[in-house]
Amino acid sequence: MKISKKKQQENKIKIIETAIDLMIENTYEKTTMRSIAKACKISDATIYNYFPTKEKIIWGYIYLRQEQAIKKLETIDSFSEFSVQEKIHTYFETILEGYLLEKEFMPTVFKLTHQSFLTHSTEIVELNTLFCTQIKLFLNQAIHNKEIPDQPINGIITHLILDLYFIIFFYWLKDSSEGHEKTTELIDLVLNIMMGVLKEKLISKFLNIGAFILRHHVFSQIQSLIKGSVFDSFKEDLKGFIK
Repeated sequence: MKISKKKQQENKIKIIETAIDLMIENTYEKTTMRSIAKACKISDATIYNYFPTKEKIIWGYIYLRQEQAIKKLETIDSFSEFSVQEKIHTYFETILEGYLLEKEFMPTVFKLTHQSFLTHSTEIVELNTLFCTQIKLFLNQAIHNKEIPDQPINGIITHLILDLYFIIFFYWLKDSSEGHEKTTELIDLVLNIMMGVLKEKLISKFLNIGAFILRHHVFSQIQSLIKGSVFDSFKEDLKGFIK
């Protein structure tokens, strides 16, 4: 019998949550796909329709927590009125709160995902896209509200913020302070610096310096080898590429 997409999503979430509980209780190695299916009261064949391996469940778990964090932001009163720094700060803390009950299991999650980094490139792209799309939304809103000047945010800036999140995440794993207040302080410190960079358009300025050096050094070398219209065409193409 065919089930609705809503029911499929509910089943998928149930499998993920049940699997993580079992892995925490019995360790990842001792938890089997059969034991997960049994705990979910579904057949052994059915669980493989959702996840072919335990590793896929782990990746699904990380993606689920990211989605839940984004949905939780939507329930915060006046969130749209927050500054861009407050939005990113809240986003970071909301993701970490989602992992709080499984914090002791997170080193295992990192180890498993790190080991399968090369074989799960699709999952990595999906996770990064989900995170960066949310960050781009915050930055675009900030540009629209004139909190920060207009600047290209589709590449290096969003991925830089992703890297900052990972730094904070690994600090959070070791943070034993009450209420993770030290992590909160670190987020404030990191984002204060990041906002200074964005407000002064420092990243764009450094990129412009790099592009200037590339154009005037590399082009001068190429020009000595290539003459005429072929060089002119190539130069214009390359300018467009590094713009």
